[in-house]
Amino acid sequence: MAQKTYQVIKNFKTPFVVATGVAHRPQQIKFKSFKKGDMVKGELKHANNKPAFVLVGGALVMPLDSIKEVVTKDIVSNATGDEKKTTEAKTTIKVATSKLTIMDSALVGALLGVVAVHIANKKNWIVVPEKINFLYGGLAGAFLGGYLVYRSRNK
Repeated sequence: MAQKTYQVIKNFKTPFVVATGVAHRPQQIKFKSFKKGDMVKGELKHANNKPAFVLVGGALVMPLDSIKEVVTKDIVSNATGDEKKTTEAKTTIKVATSKLTIMDSALVGALLGVVAVHIANKKNWIVVPEKINFLYGGLAGAFLGGYLVYRSRNK
């Protein structure tokens, strides 16, 4: 695969190993710091036919939740002769939102919704306790949990 350009969206450190090859100086694990806004070139690696991480410089592993892919378009000009025409390049940044993260938050939200209905039944806040209230609480919690994570990840 070809290397692509990625932008760092949050500060983080990634470990790498320094091998000396000398018996009295063992291998060392060091950390490379990346700051928000840094641009890096790397190669997207897959596991089980799903994007897993980006490999930068052949040794630095960057998680997908801390970078965005930068997509650029070529500038096309139809100007001829002495006429000068300027065009601007538009860049769009893809956000890597994991569906698994949204589903995890939906599960936690559903669990919290069921617990909230159970507490409401114990405190007698619900006039007629029925089993369907647990389903409604779970569905409302799942929707709210998934929505909140989706909105917070796509800013």
